[in-house]
Amino acid sequence: MSKLRVIAMTLSTLFLGACQSTPVVISEPVQQSEREVAMQAYSRGDYHTAEGILQRLAAAPVFDTQAICYLGAIHYRQHEYQAALQRFTECSQHYPEQSEVWFNAAATHLRLATELLLIGRSYQNEALQRSARGQHYQEFLQVLLDLQRHNQVSGAN
Repeated sequence: MSKLRVIAMTLSTLFLGACQSTPVVISEPVQQSEREVAMQAYSRGDYHTAEGILQRLAAAPVFDTQAICYLGAIHYRQHEYQAALQRFTECSQHYPEQSEVWFNAAATHLRLATELLLIGRSYQNEALQRSARGQHYQEFLQVLLDLQRHNQVSGAN
């Protein structure tokens, strides 16, 4: 009886192992459908749902390159600028001809630069703020803020 039990356990382990190692293939129509659901969630402002779906599409075995671009826009909207820049950079490798990709990466760089200047400003004393250097610092910060008011990140690649 114990030999039968060992054989049954071995076969079930092999069967379960084979099931886990078989890659899941998602057809293009299913990918498109999931991408549409993610974009509907994005449009409603439900970034967490959209991000979850897009993460699944961007990962192995699917590697949906459009999902990578959309994830960049989601990270940007969530003020996760380093993650957004990483996604937009990856997106630019897949779609270098798309001007929106470069625009989104540039807008992300502006946000990162602005954050740095805002953090740095909090360490300035009053004397430095009144100096010529402090005035240039403030003017540069203001230019970056003005640029951001005129530009929005595009959700599409």
